[in-house]
Amino acid sequence: MVAGGNTIRTPDDRLRVFVSSTLDELAAERRAVRDAVTGLRLIPVMAESSARPHPPRELYRAYLAESQLFVGVYSQRYAEAPGGLSVEDEYLLAEELPKLVYVRAGGPDRDPRLTAMLDRIRQDARVSYRYFETADELRPMVRDDIALVLSERFAAPEPEPDAELAVVPAPASPILGRDAEVAQLQKLLTDPAVRLVTLTGPGGVGKTRLATELAVLLADAYPDGVRFVELSTVTTTDLVGAALAQELGLHTVAGRPPISDVEAYLRMRRLLLVIDNFEQVAEAAPVISTLLSAAPGVTALVASRAALRLTGEHTVEVPPLPVPDPESDYSDARTGAVGLFVERARAARRDFTLTPENTQAVIEICRRLDGLPLAIELAAAKVRVLPPPALLDRLRKGIGDLGGGARDLPVRQRTLRNTIAWSHDLLTREQQRLFCHLGAFAGGFDLEAVETVFGPEAVDTLDALVENSLVKQDTRDGEPRFRMLDSIRGYALERLRDLGTWHEAHAAAARFYLDLAQRLEPVLGIEPTALERLEIEHDNLNAAMNWFIDERDFWGAIHLGWAIWVFWWLHGHIEESARYMYQVADEARDLSEEATAFLLVGTGATAFVSGDLERAEPDLLRCREILRALGDDGNEALVVGILGTIAMRRGEFDAARGLFEESRRLGKESGRDWVRSLYYSRMGIISLAEGDPETAARIFQEGLETARGSYDRLGTVADLYSLAVTAITTGDLDAAEIYLRDGMTYSAEAGDRGSMAFCLEALADIAARHGAYARAVRMTAAARSLRTAARTVWLRAYVPEWPTAHGGVPALRSHLDEAEFAAAWTRGTADDVSSAVAFAAA
Repeated sequence: MVAGGNTIRTPDDRLRVFVSSTLDELAAERRAVRDAVTGLRLIPVMAESSARPHPPRELYRAYLAESQLFVGVYSQRYAEAPGGLSVEDEYLLAEELPKLVYVRAGGPDRDPRLTAMLDRIRQDARVSYRYFETADELRPMVRDDIALVLSERFAAPEPEPDAELAVVPAPASPILGRDAEVAQLQKLLTDPAVRLVTLTGPGGVGKTRLATELAVLLADAYPDGVRFVELSTVTTTDLVGAALAQELGLHTVAGRPPISDVEAYLRMRRLLLVIDNFEQVAEAAPVISTLLSAAPGVTALVASRAALRLTGEHTVEVPPLPVPDPESDYSDARTGAVGLFVERARAARRDFTLTPENTQAVIEICRRLDGLPLAIELAAAKVRVLPPPALLDRLRKGIGDLGGGARDLPVRQRTLRNTIAWSHDLLTREQQRLFCHLGAFAGGFDLEAVETVFGPEAVDTLDALVENSLVKQDTRDGEPRFRMLDSIRGYALERLRDLGTWHEAHAAAARFYLDLAQRLEPVLGIEPTALERLEIEHDNLNAAMNWFIDERDFWGAIHLGWAIWVFWWLHGHIEESARYMYQVADEARDLSEEATAFLLVGTGATAFVSGDLERAEPDLLRCREILRALGDDGNEALVVGILGTIAMRRGEFDAARGLFEESRRLGKESGRDWVRSLYYSRMGIISLAEGDPETAARIFQEGLETARGSYDRLGTVADLYSLAVTAITTGDLDAAEIYLRDGMTYSAEAGDRGSMAFCLEALADIAARHGAYARAVRMTAAARSLRTAARTVWLRAYVPEWPTAHGGVPALRSHLDEAEFAAAWTRGTADDVSSAVAFAAA
């Protein structure tokens, strides 16, 4: 090494340690450091022991250039380094050396310049910073620290990687539908405070593709670039260090853990380390923390189906690509999942394009595949031989048919089934069992379902499935809810058959939802939240009903139908009710008298509400006989009331009055207040039909008070609507509007869209009577949208007909120009429940 033209040499080739401190103040400490260094058979470089014919700064630069390690010892003073330099001058000249810094605990009179210097050193993560009190304490401290540094840094030359390894795989095609995720992750990965980002999500969701895209985009954001490591072939946690070293192309040292070589390689570098496929070695996650602690300039981007659960980790769930809503106008059909399908389909068949004939099939394909990019790519490749409608038909047969992936894909990604199986096989036996059994839930599930069916201990196992992206967690009103993507659930059901527990799992799920429905049944007409709960579980209720019917457990099906009939009516599922009840009636044999009666109530009432009086009456008459024999006054009151309404609709008022009186008596004796409420509403309809609106209004008001007193939501809505009809008959438009608004609000609170639509149509007629035609058009359009969702409206069977005056949509159109009509109709069609209520109430 040259200083002022002369070479300064050490006596041999041993490693040299430069010692910096003030002289007189720390003489004993300098001797302690010298002893520690020589005891390790190293060379201490201490400037006061050498001749100094050269200028101090050049001399010190030469000494430091000959050294491999810097040891600084500080106490109170700032200056007094040899040659007139300060201790900070020495420290700064040693910029490139690894540093060990020791500070003697002292009083408050430390030189402010030294205090400022030490504050800066403490902030440097590359420097070892320790306190001591005596020279005797310092000696072993220095000796042990130098030995540790030598074992980490000087036991072998720093590994030099193979330049052809750990490079980012070149993307084969542009990334589609990930603009939002790319922007979010770029911001995270360029934030100095963020050291670890983990991409999570199910197999096939595109974690690797997103990671490679980010690696390419961020290559210039890190001084030392990007290194890409792929761990899919690593099967045990013990091999992670060796795999990282091998992927990085490092030449490891025998007898030393490979992870030490990785640490040494990364220690002074500033780069982005991308690690793919970490899920099968998840227990080795602490290795990532170790590397990040040893290498402060490194940021890690990890792709794993489960979060690593490390301190400082930022977890980003990679979602499936968005799929257009089946009810939309398909204006967004060329983005997200559909955009990816089209791009990959064109790669397989150049002339492929979206057309009016195939767009809906493509959307349904993407929906059935949950928007998973891998699944969509596999499906799109099939257009070489199958047009989208035919491909959709084949997909309905199950995920096992979806294969034929590109030959350069890993084997586990050649078919969608293989991808899901890869995740399944990484689970413990207990986790696999729960995973398969959860496939029996058709519409998602909550913690209550898991704890009830599988026991409280299953919650921890469920957590593992969520972590591994096999179960997705959502939060609704603060309550967690879980579901499987359709493709993953299909695999779970396939495995459930293999386990031989198909029957056990489905029976347990069906029994749980029957019990839930029976618990909620007493409050369905009272608590809107109970109805909402059943709406959330609608798919599971249907699955339970189908299970009972398929298993010939007709009593279970009847019990379930009896428990949820209010839900079916208020939420517009009357056709569903009819389908199930009629199927049971056609297939059931050897039912008990009680089961037969309950079934006939279901079929008779459903037929009545649907307008099929020819089927309703015989079923109800037979049911009445059985209930009378059983002494079931409460349910007989319900049946007799419906029979009276059928007679009333035929104009047989005397017979109807007799039946209504009997219904009221039976209801009173059985404590069914809601039966009395319906009695008043029906008697009021007869008075109105006979031309006595004053008596009708009085009877309807009594019915309303009875309904409200018994928390009967159905009776309340029926009486409010009937009062509005009575008011409009007498020309009191204001009173009619008030009643209708109340009825609309009650219906909206219960999620009863059909009754709400009924009220909106009547309010539209009142608006037209006032000459507010644009307002009438908007409410009519909103009513039709709501009624489409509900289809059959139960309220129609229980209230008098509305005397429409404006002549319907054609008459409304005649009062507005085409632009005004179209604008009002468009706004009404776009209204949801809340906006429709707000507009009608304004």
